[in-house]
Amino acid sequence: MIRSRGVRWVWIALLAGVLSTAVGATPVEELTKRLPEGVVAFVGTSGGEALKGDFQKTSLGRIWNDPGVRSFYEAIRIQVLAKMQEKGTGPNEVQQIDMVTGMAELVGGRPLVAGLAPLPGPIQIKDKPPVYGFLILDAGSQKAQIEDLVKKLEAMAGAESIADVTIGSATLRGPKSKQELPVYWGWLGNYFVMGANDAAGAALQYVQKPRAAVPTYFQKVPAGGDALVVHADLQQAISLATAAARQRDAQAADTITAVLKELGLAGVRTLITRAGFAGPDIVVGSLLELPGPRTGLLATLKPVDPAVMDMVDARAVTAGAANLDLAAAYDTILRAIKAGSGEASAKVEKGLAAFESQAKLSLRNDLLGSLAGPAVFYTLGTGAVPEAPLGGAVALLKLKDAALFEKTLTSLGDFVAAQSKGQFQAGVQKRDDGRTVHTWMIAQLAMMQVTPAWSVGNGYAVIGSNPGVHDTVVKLMGATGAERKSIRDTPGYKEATAKLPKEILTLDYADSRTQYTQMMAMAQQFWPMASMFAAQAGVKLPAMLPSLESIIKDMKPSCRARWFGPDGLYTQYQGPGLEVTLSGVAGAAVGMGVALPAMAKARDQARNAVSMSNLKQIGLGLHMYAQDHQDNLPANLEQAKSYWNNAKVLESPRKPKDFAGPSYIYIPGQNVSMNPGNIVAYENPQFRTDGTNVLFLDGHVEILKPDDFRRELKETYERLGKPMPEVKFKGQGEEEAQPRPPRPPRPGTSTQA
Repeated sequence: MIRSRGVRWVWIALLAGVLSTAVGATPVEELTKRLPEGVVAFVGTSGGEALKGDFQKTSLGRIWNDPGVRSFYEAIRIQVLAKMQEKGTGPNEVQQIDMVTGMAELVGGRPLVAGLAPLPGPIQIKDKPPVYGFLILDAGSQKAQIEDLVKKLEAMAGAESIADVTIGSATLRGPKSKQELPVYWGWLGNYFVMGANDAAGAALQYVQKPRAAVPTYFQKVPAGGDALVVHADLQQAISLATAAARQRDAQAADTITAVLKELGLAGVRTLITRAGFAGPDIVVGSLLELPGPRTGLLATLKPVDPAVMDMVDARAVTAGAANLDLAAAYDTILRAIKAGSGEASAKVEKGLAAFESQAKLSLRNDLLGSLAGPAVFYTLGTGAVPEAPLGGAVALLKLKDAALFEKTLTSLGDFVAAQSKGQFQAGVQKRDDGRTVHTWMIAQLAMMQVTPAWSVGNGYAVIGSNPGVHDTVVKLMGATGAERKSIRDTPGYKEATAKLPKEILTLDYADSRTQYTQMMAMAQQFWPMASMFAAQAGVKLPAMLPSLESIIKDMKPSCRARWFGPDGLYTQYQGPGLEVTLSGVAGAAVGMGVALPAMAKARDQARNAVSMSNLKQIGLGLHMYAQDHQDNLPANLEQAKSYWNNAKVLESPRKPKDFAGPSYIYIPGQNVSMNPGNIVAYENPQFRTDGTNVLFLDGHVEILKPDDFRRELKETYERLGKPMPEVKFKGQGEEEAQPRPPRPPRPGTSTQA
């Protein structure tokens, strides 16, 4: 276990490098020639230097390089760092953050791969996993800068905590103290390498003597620039998991195999995903290799007729279609549960039977059995439809048995209404055209202008997020001629879907320009609220979000599709790549305003977690001591100090610098055969206010409120036949609080000492 803060920052810096894989090209293919044998999974990037120009042409790149965005980001960064210092973060920690940020930028600019591979030899499951982790970075022209940063990070850890280590035939660097999983890092020529649980140096085999050819799986998916590559040998991962489980429990291994078989996933082979750039767009392609014929959940996916998109309003902002046999999927999942655990299966079946008996319906035969499979979903933006000025969502479900579906869903609504104590109301309206419209009103959703309405007609269930949206859909479906203009008639949809294969399984489309315009408008509305929350915490945020209008106007629609090919399940995406990013802007804006005042609390929670971890390590050391001393615990913590690797476990990070007393108080005179509910040690209450961390004899640690702590402590001393010492929390009187009713005993406890 790495306990040095500096070494920890080395790990964080390089992990940040993996996650900052913004741009790249084919250099990652060259780097994969240096991968170790039998890689289970890896993530890689060609680095920012390779495709800097291509990235800057994308919508994402233009946003990132926009002067307004850069100044906005820098203003927030300065404010956050200043607040961290004000809340107690020392200058060294701020320097570490800047150093990690700088290293992430350097690392993200170079080709890099990181992943997992199996340990050489037969699988042996004891205290360590059967795989090792590795990272290989081609530093190239940036070696001097990266090497300098690595040295600075090592210096922070202290010379006493890091030493040269021999890994295979190489001399690298690693922690001096013994590690549960051995860790190393260092240089082999221009390549920076890291490894964990790789004492033999298996990851280093091809670093300086690469293979001659690039792995063949790259040929199965178009490159698109290779800003990011993800590959996983799923068959090998399943084999490792099964073999590991078999060593502990043969039945568990058989269960894993049976569940995967029922789900139709036992034969999956590899997953390869490649992301890159194409003009203003980000492109992503992937292949999940599957042998035929398909079974389980994969067999429930059916081709979608593109004509179903004729039912989507031309004003839709997003739209999607799928064809899934839900009844068959339901059966598959129940079979998988039964294969995994007969007991769990019996409970599920019993629960479903009880529900269906009360609701007077069958989920499988009535609700799911009435669906034909094809389904269409879309959203309407704000102001797009006069009948629904706030917009909304639509679902169109093709029916196999319309009468059965309406009867079942009506029964379900009545059942929920009867159980909801007035929180759910189901209503019915008969329209002039003969259609019966059902409305479901849930108080909390109604406040957000969401009152689901649904009806059945023309072989479809029409579901709208409110009556206005529902009526708009029904009107479009009944229109003819020029009035029935659908999304398939729009230039954006035609361009985005022009190159799709004929038989697709799912389709997702977005009018990115409209979507982002509306999302940014919403974010601009929420930003003043976020600024207000931040101001209350003493943080001054920029008054306005940066304007992105000049970038948004150039955005093209996005499209994602899936289909079965000769090798398996393919996925293709092309679009700005910001759907998730901008959809969370409003929430992130408010979240930032709320989070900034809570920074001090979050920091305190982190310290509390370290304190609990210290007590856990103390408990482990005490039990190891007892094993060597006839089950007796030591007379004091000093006697057991050789049983934990780091003396710092006796120092709580919550202890004030000017506090002279101990961090943790120990209760001597116990042995491991006593009541497991006895308190063994606890964090000194004199510098705690709302409770304290407590170590129990059974080894578990929990935080107790003052009243609960006093009661547990009193019971411990009563069982030991000793008087309880005086307990005083910070800012509280010395008198003992009135005890609350005792908590239920933990499993394994008794009244014996």
